[in-house]
Amino acid sequence: KKRLDYYDFKFIFKEDYVDFNEFTTDIGSQGYKITFENIAEDHINECIQEGKLYLFQIYSKDFSDKSKGKPNLQTLYWQELFSEENLKDVVYKLNGKAELFFRKASLKYEKKFWEQGHHYQEKLNNPKQKTHIYPVVKDRRYAKDTYLFHIPITCNFKAKGVSKFNNQILKSLKENIEKTNIIGIDRGERHLAYYSVINQKGEIIEQESFNNPLGKKDYHDLLDQKEKARDKARKDWGTIENIKELKAGYLSQVVHRICQLMIKYNAIVVFEELNTGFKRGRFKVEKQVYQKLEKALIDKLNFLVLKNKKENELGSLKNALQLTAPFESFQKMINQTGFIFYVNAYHTSKICPATGFVNLLYPRYETIEKAKDFFSRFESIHFDGKDFVLSFDYKKMYQKNNKDKAINWFTQTPRGLEGCKKKWEVYSHGSRLENFRNPEKNNQWDSRKVNLNCELKKLFENKNIEFSNKECLKEAIQDQTDSNFFKDLIRLLKLTLQMRNSKIGTKEDYLISQVKDSQGNFFNSEDVKNNEMPKDADANGAYHIAMKGLQLLQQLEKFDTKDKENNLDFNKFKSSSDNQSWYKFIQNKNS
Repeated sequence: KKRLDYYDFKFIFKEDYVDFNEFTTDIGSQGYKITFENIAEDHINECIQEGKLYLFQIYSKDFSDKSKGKPNLQTLYWQELFSEENLKDVVYKLNGKAELFFRKASLKYEKKFWEQGHHYQEKLNNPKQKTHIYPVVKDRRYAKDTYLFHIPITCNFKAKGVSKFNNQILKSLKENIEKTNIIGIDRGERHLAYYSVINQKGEIIEQESFNNPLGKKDYHDLLDQKEKARDKARKDWGTIENIKELKAGYLSQVVHRICQLMIKYNAIVVFEELNTGFKRGRFKVEKQVYQKLEKALIDKLNFLVLKNKKENELGSLKNALQLTAPFESFQKMINQTGFIFYVNAYHTSKICPATGFVNLLYPRYETIEKAKDFFSRFESIHFDGKDFVLSFDYKKMYQKNNKDKAINWFTQTPRGLEGCKKKWEVYSHGSRLENFRNPEKNNQWDSRKVNLNCELKKLFENKNIEFSNKECLKEAIQDQTDSNFFKDLIRLLKLTLQMRNSKIGTKEDYLISQVKDSQGNFFNSEDVKNNEMPKDADANGAYHIAMKGLQLLQQLEKFDTKDKENNLDFNKFKSSSDNQSWYKFIQNKNS
C-alpha cells in the first residue's frame, strides 16, 4: 500500500481500457518517478577515499565554454531529462540498461601539440583566416583515454497508443484540406532523389534535386567517384573503401531538408509505392539509399524537435511534433504512416504534364501483315506543312481483329484505358535522343540525336511516297511491301512517342511532348523557366507523384462514410489509385 501511495496511481474503469496492453502502458507511465536527494559533501569524500564511490564527469562538446552555435539534440534531451519541469510532468524518461565503455588512447602527441595545436595555424597573408584562442589538436578524442557513457531514454513518454494515429491524421487533413500542400519525392535516375512542392491547384511552389540537399556537396558525384574507386579496387584486388559513412551523411541532410519543407509549406509527403525488387534493381547498388531514407524520415518525424522554437512553442523541446507512427515494417505500413503517404508509381514520369498524354501503343515490328494492319487503324496520317500528324482512337487501336487471329499483339487493352481520353493527335515535333549499341565504341551504349521530320521525309522520299497530300499518306503506307520500310517507320514512331530523352554518360535528361496543349504548344522541359512546369524528367516524376497526393486529398475531402454513431469511419477510407481514376484526374486537370 505504501508503494501505491508513493506512485499515486489513478486507475480508470476497466471498460475504458481498449485492451490489456493499454492497461499495462497506463500503469507503466504512472510507475515512473525520479527524485533527487542532497548528500553531504563530507560523506561523498569519505566514500571516495574508501574506494566505495567513483565520480565521472558526463561531458560533451556542448558543455564547453568554447562551444559555438546551438547544442545538438542529444545534449538538449539530456539537459531536459533532469530539469525540474520534466520531473513534475515527465516527457523524457530515463531508461535502464545503460552501458559504460573504455577507449584507450591510440594516438600520442608531443607536449607542444597540446600547448599550441597543429594544422590550424593562422595565415598571416590571409586576414580572413579564423584564429583560435585555444590549441586545436587533430583527432583529439583518440589522443586521450576516454570513458563513453551510453544510456537510452524514451521521448514523449506519456504519449497514448497510436492504434488510431493514421485515422487522426486523416481527420485533421480532411478538416484542413485547403491549407495543405503536397511534397512529391521521386527516386530519380539522374538525381539521387528529387522533390516537387505543389498547392491545392496543382501549381508548383518549389522543385529541386536532392543531390545537394544543403548546398555544400553534390552527393551524386561523390557517390559516383566512390563507386568507381571501389570498382577499381575490386578489379585490382585492392582495399575497398567504406561507403556507409557517405550514405549516412547524405541521409541525415535529406531528412533534415524534408522536415524543413514540411514545416515551411504545411505539407504532407508522398513517395512512390515501389516493390523491393524495383528498389534493388533499378539503380546502381551503391546508390540504394531510398528505403533507408524513408526509414530515417519516419524515425525523425516520430518526435520532431525544432531547435529554433521557443520554450513550449509548437515544435519545441517540450512540445515536439509527432508526424508519423512508430516504424514496425514497410509491409505493415501499407500506404500511410502519419503525414507520409505512398501512391501507385504507374505513369508518373513518362506522362505529359501539359496534357496528361501517356503512350499506351508500344509499337514493334513482327511481320509486314501485322504492320499494315497496325497503321490501318490510325484515323489519319498526314503532313501539316511542319510535322507529320498521326490521329488515332485508343479504342480502335486495341479492337480485336476477328478476320485474322494471327494479328493479336495489340489486342489486349491496357489497364485503365477505358477511363482515359481516347482520341489523340501525335506530332513528329522536335528531336529525340536514341540510345543504341555503338560498334565504334566496342558495342557500348551510346546516344544520337534524331530529327524526326527529317528522318520521316527521307524515308518517304526513298519510296517515292507523296506526303504533301493529306488524303493519300495512310494508303501509301499500307501499299508498301518492304519489311525494312516498316521497321524504319515503326522505329521512328517509337521515337515520336518517346517523351523522356536521356543521353548516355551525361546529366542531359529532358522531357518533350508529342501532343499540343490547349494553347497549341508542345511541352519541352528545356524551355521551362522558374517553377511554372517540371524542369527536367526527374522533376516530372516528382511533380506527378505530388499530383497523386493531391488526388488522394481530393478523395479524402469527398469521403463521407460514417459508423453507427454517425462519426466518419476513416478505417473505411481507401484512395483510388487505379489507372482509370488517375487518367481521369490528370487529364481533366489539364483540359
